[in-house]
Amino acid sequence: MPDKQVIYHKTQKGTEAIADRHSGLAPRLRSLLIMVDGKRTYAELTTMASALGDPGRLSELEAEGLVEPAVVEGKTMPAALEPAGAPQQPAAAAPPQRAANLAQAQRFSSHLLEHLLGPMAEPLCIKIEGARDLADFVAVIKRAREIVREIKGSAEAERFVAKIEAQMPVG
Repeated sequence: MPDKQVIYHKTQKGTEAIADRHSGLAPRLRSLLIMVDGKRTYAELTTMASALGDPGRLSELEAEGLVEPAVVEGKTMPAALEPAGAPQQPAAAAPPQRAANLAQAQRFSSHLLEHLLGPMAEPLCIKIEGARDLADFVAVIKRAREIVREIKGSAEAERFVAKIEAQMPVG
């Protein structure tokens, strides 16, 4: 059994499985995969899986290569993914690295939106990850900002956009 404090995140294959509604994942397994956000520990995710009626499903997601352990709880997460109000990293910390390409910015944005809105972010995440170019991506992010504003308020919406702008592709 994995360490209960290990944090899990989606692999590229897992992100693609969420984007593809016809990936063949069972509905409950898909729901659990959506809940894997790079913040929740093994213990939290197995509790959620139990609530869905499938306590052993996280291991199945891992075996299929859809999720993997990320970081042991207590180690610093990237500042851009910390929830609002989280303690800031020391001033000497290096600035977050910008995304090298649109695909990385899409994944980052999708994970951030899932963190903010949970499973209700799925339709927008699919649109974010399906954006064909920067113009499409920006249009979807503008829509996402409006939804975050409606649900979480203006301040959170602006933090959301600022975090994404900090990750926009280089060059």
